[in-house]
Amino acid sequence: QQKAILPPDVLDYFSGDWVGKGKFTTGKEIESDFSFVPDLANQCILVRQKERSPNTFEFIALWSMDSISGDLVMLLTSNHESGARVFRSRGWQEGKVVFQSDSELRARFALERFTFQRESATAFHSLYEMSFDNGKTWRAGDSQVFTKNP
Repeated sequence: QQKAILPPDVLDYFSGDWVGKGKFTTGKEIESDFSFVPDLANQCILVRQKERSPNTFEFIALWSMDSISGDLVMLLTSNHESGARVFRSRGWQEGKVVFQSDSELRARFALERFTFQRESATAFHSLYEMSFDNGKTWRAGDSQVFTKNP
């Protein structure tokens, strides 16, 4: 049986505040803030992401463990009346944590995928993608590089 405690490498790496810059696929600039706060004796991380003005998208998510499969799970809700979504990840694989939509609770408009790729101890690259054909092809929404606040 799996323990429902987040892996220390996920907790240690992400915990804290991060500032990001990047681009939408349209070429338009984007800046965001991320905050990762461990809670409940390291059984979860509260994640907040907020785009800086003039952009307005933001989400709050909870990362925790599926005690049966051992998957990392993200329960996410965002503004713009997007509703709640569930994502699953196998955890760190080749320097990346990839969360993909779970079929049970997903966005009405597409499957979604978030990739967090470790660049260094204090920087990661994030990629948000959508699939409108049930995962056959993926289209990038935005890409940013985040740097950890000291």
